[in-house]
Amino acid sequence: MLLSLFGNRNIERILLFLFVNGRCYGSQLNRLLRTPLTPLQKAFLRLEKGGVITSYFEGKTRVYQFNPGFPLLHELEQLLKKSYTLLPAHEKKCYYLVRDDYAAKPANLENKGQVVVAFWEKLSAVNRLTFKAVAKSKDNKGWNGKGEGEVEVSKSGSNVLIFTEKGKWQGKEHEEVDFSNVFRWTLDRENHLVSLEHLRRGPDHPIFLFDLSPSGQQSLISVDSHLCAGDTYFGQIRFDPQSVHLHWRIIGPKKNEELHYYYS
Repeated sequence: MLLSLFGNRNIERILLFLFVNGRCYGSQLNRLLRTPLTPLQKAFLRLEKGGVITSYFEGKTRVYQFNPGFPLLHELEQLLKKSYTLLPAHEKKCYYLVRDDYAAKPANLENKGQVVVAFWEKLSAVNRLTFKAVAKSKDNKGWNGKGEGEVEVSKSGSNVLIFTEKGKWQGKEHEEVDFSNVFRWTLDRENHLVSLEHLRRGPDHPIFLFDLSPSGQQSLISVDSHLCAGDTYFGQIRFDPQSVHLHWRIIGPKKNEELHYYYS
């Protein structure tokens, strides 16, 4: 979509990937986007020479990120956000990085069923949460802060859990307010999926967020991006005997945020 503007497909890929994930390295894009490494490295060099991105080393790996001193960074982010929201769902998914601890694939379908059941049992035992919200835009506008509270879990049959969450939210200015949320988790045993919906409009008008499928022995990731009122939602989950970690990514016309939920 931005090819005619940037004149280079790899420039477009790098900028969109950095917009979604914040940082990247060459071999990572080479693997995830199935793009030859040498042209990618030339594109990285061009962007760095132009002051758009900067780099640093982690061990022997050169890591790239946007240059916070680039004078048109805000305008570039707005352009990339608009471009990203117009991509087809399957292309959006390509730019969403699965974190390393979520990436191991389960061996077979039988294993997937075991992972989903183990996750469902852990969900059923949740009673508390803490969470953090981080605005990803460099202008620092958006939802920033942290919260904590209680979770009341109720069952609607054997395959539906309702999370009623209430607690305190503290914004970046340290103001504290009450918050409440209601989510519905639904287990699809046959297809080894768990879906998540927000019930802010009531149970008869749910807002679907995403389906989650096993990606490892103790992890799940969203099957695809989902568009809700112009906003794209992705999710990744890691769980253990003590807790459930839910990582959200939300990108839309007025949103560019990352959420970290910790259920226990």
